[in-house]
Amino acid sequence: MRAVKQHVQAICNKEYISRLLDVLQRVPHPSASTNTTDTSSSDLLMVSSTCGLLLQLLDFLPEATGDVLNALAFKPKVLGMLWEWSQHRLTTAKASSVAMEDESNLLTMFCLVYHHLLMTVDNTEFYEDQYPFTLQQIRSMVERFKGAVYGLYWEPHISESSRRLRSTGTQLLNRLFERNCYREFAPPEAWLASDRYVGQVVSELDSATAMRMQDPNQELDDGLDKKYLTILQSVPFSLPFDVRVRILRYCISLDRNKLMDIPQNWVRCTIKRSRVVEDSYLELNSLGSDLKRTIQISFINQEGLQEAGIDGGGLFKEFVNTLSQQAFNPQYGLFCSTSEKLLFPNPQAEAAHGWAGTVDHLKLFEFLGRIVGKAIYDGILIELRMAPFFLRKMLGKEMFFDDLASLDPDLYKNLLFTKNYKGDFEDLALNFVVSEDILGEHRQTELVPGGTNIAVTADNVLRYKNLVSDYWLNRRIQQQSQAFMRGLSDLVKPEWIRMFSPDELQMIISGSVQKIDLQDLRANCVYGGGYSEEHESVQLFWKVVEEFEQEDREHLLMFVTSCSRPPLLGFKDLHPAFCIQKTSHSPEEADSRLPTASTCMNLLKLPSYSKPEDAKERILYAIRSGAGFELS
Repeated sequence: MRAVKQHVQAICNKEYISRLLDVLQRVPHPSASTNTTDTSSSDLLMVSSTCGLLLQLLDFLPEATGDVLNALAFKPKVLGMLWEWSQHRLTTAKASSVAMEDESNLLTMFCLVYHHLLMTVDNTEFYEDQYPFTLQQIRSMVERFKGAVYGLYWEPHISESSRRLRSTGTQLLNRLFERNCYREFAPPEAWLASDRYVGQVVSELDSATAMRMQDPNQELDDGLDKKYLTILQSVPFSLPFDVRVRILRYCISLDRNKLMDIPQNWVRCTIKRSRVVEDSYLELNSLGSDLKRTIQISFINQEGLQEAGIDGGGLFKEFVNTLSQQAFNPQYGLFCSTSEKLLFPNPQAEAAHGWAGTVDHLKLFEFLGRIVGKAIYDGILIELRMAPFFLRKMLGKEMFFDDLASLDPDLYKNLLFTKNYKGDFEDLALNFVVSEDILGEHRQTELVPGGTNIAVTADNVLRYKNLVSDYWLNRRIQQQSQAFMRGLSDLVKPEWIRMFSPDELQMIISGSVQKIDLQDLRANCVYGGGYSEEHESVQLFWKVVEEFEQEDREHLLMFVTSCSRPPLLGFKDLHPAFCIQKTSHSPEEADSRLPTASTCMNLLKLPSYSKPEDAKERILYAIRSGAGFELS
């Protein structure tokens, strides 16, 4: 075998590869081919055969992969020709038969080459310069390839060439979808599988859910076909967001059933309101994955007295929100924020947090990861806005240069300037070091050993750019991020959340970004204390709220539920349901009273207002300032 490989290496030298590439460069584009079918087929066969030879070469000599892909990727004419022939092939062939033909080599090679090029193309080149393809061409690319690739996941038996096309096509679609997450060039529906395929998944999910109700002890693999699990792991964006949310909850419900979460196994703990973070850590950190169980909270108030009431779930929801607001507050020292006030781990957390020197800060990050995991596990929405690059870390995604824009836009722009600099690099006076202020002290860190003495030049500027972004996105918060993810995965399996994009994960944590639908809220509202849908004061309340701007509607939702965003799948999923309860004030004094709220129960305590102007003034005052806020 070694002798054969040596013989192939002798034959497949740079000259041989160059000849193959030269063949590709001389093949005309489909639009330039003669209109006769024979000529077109001949050209297509030449392209496909050459791509087949190159793929065989890569199989036998993987060390040649870089040279081959670089030679093809950085020749716009060749890449453009490969795309035009790929598009021609995808247009003229049925999706199910694409990979059964020799021409699948062409599609596979295009996917490999364009995916390779995308690794080096920044967002400015992709969106503004539209290099090497226009956004319209890329939209067409997504439409064509998804039809070919998605269909292969539904085929019960596929050939080796089909399997390779499915793999490379999946890689390319995922890379393009990640670009779409930075800035949308194709709407969510452009990535979806056909209604027929989506319908099959929904039907399977409905059936599995029904089976689970009959047999709670079934395993996940017994409920959902492994084919659908593979799709969720490979091309999750092929399914609508609401379907994936249902699958997440289905997975959690199966996992929860294994807990034997009966009252005897519930965890009960007491938390001082003046020491929420500290007491929470001391009481709950040792639970590890057992934090999945029902946790009952008793609060000790500021006077040192235990608050009355039994936690039926509402107090724990309030506790999670209070803990999150305090522990993730940049002033606490564990997290810091971007210029847009989006959160990520503080690189100096070890010395900056309140327990510095007494508690391992990485243990605190693990604990907070579990708290976020508990919120996802229990379906509790918390008011946390994470930086996009950190959300990508939570999803286990690789960091790229363009992720730096969500951390430090100015540094990102400066590195882009450096990358594209056409002058004398000596004028920039840059070396392979980064400078930063650490707790008031100016420090320099070498990006590579001896970096202080290595000048940035036109030859090494790309490496410099990548090392700088890697330092800021990865190296300086690596330990904190890994600790947070360890805690999160104690409660939420990584594959459960990797079905989602960074923006979708943010919605799972803190609710929908859609505008608050008052009709939906009203349809799912319940009433107490003598109120009903027909009550005059209730009718007055809804009329007043309808006049609110979106910001004040968010204030109202925050005031009552402790989260300004609506539930992912609408207010029918808010537990407990949004409730409006009549207060005990007399009609004479009601118009002068402020509404209050019990956020642990999603309860609005509304005086029986009789005048619209009084109702609007009092409600706005309360929700904008927090006045009258009450916990029960």
